[in-house]
Order: sequence, then structure tokens, then C-alpha cells
Amino acid sequence: LMFRRIAKRNEKSELLSDGGQLRWNWQFPQGGIDPGESEEETLFRELEEEIGTNDVTIIRVAEKRVRYYYPLKMLHILHKQPEWKPFRGQQQRWFLLQLNCDTEKINFSHQPIEFDAFQWISPRLGLKKVVPFKRKAYRKGLRYLGIL
Repeated sequence: LMFRRIAKRNEKSELLSDGGQLRWNWQFPQGGIDPGESEEETLFRELEEEIGTNDVTIIRVAEKRVRYYYPLKMLHILHKQPEWKPFRGQQQRWFLLQLNCDTEKINFSHQPIEFDAFQWISPRLGLKKVVPFKRKAYRKGLRYLGIL
């Protein structure tokens, strides 16, 4: 998931990236689909939960899903928690969105806190800031949306 700002600088799209307080890297908002929920319903729910607003317009939806797998070291840690045992990675549908409100509406005060910061960055810089095992998937997602 990502945002496209209304304004463009030097004809380059800018992306919103969230940094988690306990993370060393950044990522775009994302989340799992609840039973009975559509991908779009998940999108709006996750945005509200993670950044405090879902005031967005869907610009484009990637036709294909993107997958990534957790590194083995991470799997060993995750699999110690019963709720993570069935997971090896994630499959994502990428959306290009326009944020319709001012950035002042973005807040991280909801519980539990998942993110604590954001910034507008170029797609290429976003790839450099994301955790290395997600980079290939992020590159694919950005390409599927036609912005890389």
C-alpha cells in the first residue's frame, strides 16, 4: 500500500512510508485480510488503524499480487509464537492512493501503536529504506503500479 501525493515535484511521484518505533527500517502501511473482508475493505481499515485516516482515493490497483518470504532466522523467532506458526511470508495486493486530507490528519495515537513516523520520499529512496528481504517484492509492486 502507498500514497501518491496530489502535488508532484520534478514530475516524480512521492510516497508515504511509515517507520515503526522498534524497527530499523521503514515500510508502507499493510495488513492482513479479516474473514469476510474484501481487499478494499482491508485497505481502508488498515489505513485507519495504522495512520489514523482512510481519507484516500484509489488511483490504481496492481493486477498481480506480490509475495515475499521471511528469512529463516526471522521464521525461527516468529514460529515460537503459536499465531505465527502457519506463516512463511506474505502475499500483497498493491494500491496506488491519493491522500485527500492534509498530512496533519495522519496520527499514530491509536492503540496498539504500529507506526510512529512518516515521510514523503521517492520510490527509489523507498526501496533503499525498506528491510532488505522485502526489496524485491516492493520493486515488483512499484512496477505493477507503473511508478518505477
